[in-house]
Amino acid sequence: MIEGEIIKFYRKRRGLSQEQLGKDICTTTHVSKIERGQTKYSTEIIALFSKRLNIDIQKEMQFFQDMEKKLHQWHNSIIMQRMKEVEKTKTELDQFPIVQSSKHAALYQLVLVRYFLLKKEPQKAAEVLKRIKTEHLNPYEDNMYKHVKGIYYLQKYNNFHVENRKKAIELLSTIDRTSYGNEEYCYHLAMAYQWVESKTMAYINAKKAVDYFKRNNNFSRAIQAESVMLLQIECATQHDFEQKVNRYLQLIQDSETLNEMGIIGMLLHNLGLEFFKRKDYKNAHIYYLKALKMADKKTAIYLNRLYNYLDNSIDGKLQSQKQNLKSAEEGLSAARMLNHPLYLHLFQLHLFIIKGETEPYFSYLENIALPFFQAHNQFSRVDKFGKQLYHFYADTKQYEKAIEISALFLSRE
Repeated sequence: MIEGEIIKFYRKRRGLSQEQLGKDICTTTHVSKIERGQTKYSTEIIALFSKRLNIDIQKEMQFFQDMEKKLHQWHNSIIMQRMKEVEKTKTELDQFPIVQSSKHAALYQLVLVRYFLLKKEPQKAAEVLKRIKTEHLNPYEDNMYKHVKGIYYLQKYNNFHVENRKKAIELLSTIDRTSYGNEEYCYHLAMAYQWVESKTMAYINAKKAVDYFKRNNNFSRAIQAESVMLLQIECATQHDFEQKVNRYLQLIQDSETLNEMGIIGMLLHNLGLEFFKRKDYKNAHIYYLKALKMADKKTAIYLNRLYNYLDNSIDGKLQSQKQNLKSAEEGLSAARMLNHPLYLHLFQLHLFIIKGETEPYFSYLENIALPFFQAHNQFSRVDKFGKQLYHFYADTKQYEKAIEISALFLSRE
């Protein structure tokens, strides 16, 4: 009986024994049988229990009956990223703590992890993950566990660690789509593959995610997934590139219609990257700057955008030394504040370049930065900076070092 489960939960929550609850109402034995659903009882007894426990039994029963449906609604609003609905449902669930001890407790915990990840609170998400007993999960919950833990690995504070991304891929790629049904995981799998520079797998999974989001009229998430697809596409001709730029501009316009400012910033930055790769520094500067102005200065996103903006400015000779120096010092300060070693190294290298300090630059690159990039499998940076170091060794006639360093990037070509 539902009433018995509810009565038992709130009796324990109030710190009452069965004897204390039943005092002047019924025997302790009768309380025990009611809680276990082993006997008939009158509505008057339940009403007296409810008054003593200070609960509205009708509201509790209605919630109990709708609990699973409510949890799936909460999960769906998180997938759709409808924040008002997400917070409203959480507030409703918080009013009924019995959800944490019901047969749906595991599902509640899993959606709660998604909630904390959506709110960018990975530490709270980790605490809930530790409490989940995986051996008791049903097939749907087991796949959802893999999904939320995969997202957690992608969101870990120093998510530039390739190990976190590999763990995410290992988990997400084992999800049974039939048992789970939520193909949103394909988007997170695409992100993980993109970050380990596996372009083909990133594109394939991003395409699956786009199709899933469109089927569910989740247009903002479809735009996010398509942006991952666009990053993987190489343009053979100028016409191809122009078509790609036009698609970016269309997605930006669609995002403006949806009032998705975060997605607009991401698309502007990615479009700047596309121009940068073609050494069109002036156009890259325009889009990088727009994206930079939209970023929160207290986030790693801001560090990434500032670094790319400065990198483009230096390569394209678009700013004065004083302006570049200010940007580099700002980036270094922000990286220290966020304790983000990747950008600490990158902005420090830029400072050496801006100041024209060639020997300190290559010394830092050889002894500190490049070993860090290698240790964290920053493949593109190992290639870029490894080649710089190779040419430096060749120019300074350090031929043994040149041969040694060439192995870092020649093996990847």
